[in-house]
Amino acid sequence: MSQSVVGLTCRLDVLELQEERVKSRFSHRQIHLLNPLSFTQYVVGSQLSLSQDFPHPKFCDEWNRSVTKLCEDKSVEEILRRQFNSSKDFRSLYMLLFLAVIRVSPSHSTLRESDLLEASRLISADSKANILHGLSVLELCLIIAMKHLNDTYDGEPFNFQMVHNEFTKFIHRKSHTIHKFEKPVVMKAFEHLVELEMVRVVDSATGKVQREYQLMRLMLEHGQVMEALQKYPQCPTDVKQWALSAFA
Repeated sequence: MSQSVVGLTCRLDVLELQEERVKSRFSHRQIHLLNPLSFTQYVVGSQLSLSQDFPHPKFCDEWNRSVTKLCEDKSVEEILRRQFNSSKDFRSLYMLLFLAVIRVSPSHSTLRESDLLEASRLISADSKANILHGLSVLELCLIIAMKHLNDTYDGEPFNFQMVHNEFTKFIHRKSHTIHKFEKPVVMKAFEHLVELEMVRVVDSATGKVQREYQLMRLMLEHGQVMEALQKYPQCPTDVKQWALSAFA
């Protein structure tokens, strides 16, 4: 008699957390559910308003009027819509509102549009994109090579050898400012990206597979890479051009 176990989770790496003997018994069938929440249900006023039993009625009325006025502001609606399009999870909304509310002080007693704007800037700060700014040019080139492979093979896993081949093709072009690196040096740079969790092994059961051929995934999105390239200090022009051609 066969048995089935149905699990629900918001973690994308839940299978990677299981023991090998457990994973071997999985059917590996996954069903991804989308949140049906609409923007009209993304009610912010009710989240920010104070109840009528608040101990200071005068402040309560003043605060609630300011919240109503804030929600009618077109620029605030734009901030909220951008947040909604980024994540429909209410926890993300609460974090945005929390970062705005903590700016309130005795001299700044009500919420303003600038508070939400600053909160949005803070919550959208991308830690991985920030890490990219501190990479070496070689490591940045490997990121570009991996993103190129993602575009070419529609997001399918790749291995180090494929990344090295892609990087070598760029080095062999007629005009570039990046000198040739020995393969062990490139491998060390690649392993550093794995340590930084920019790249992740697809299946942990790869003990018998040579390092060069372990299947990997890039944990960065197109926008993160492009943003990092724009802010990377003194990024070589030909590297930027290669990235743009890779994303085309």
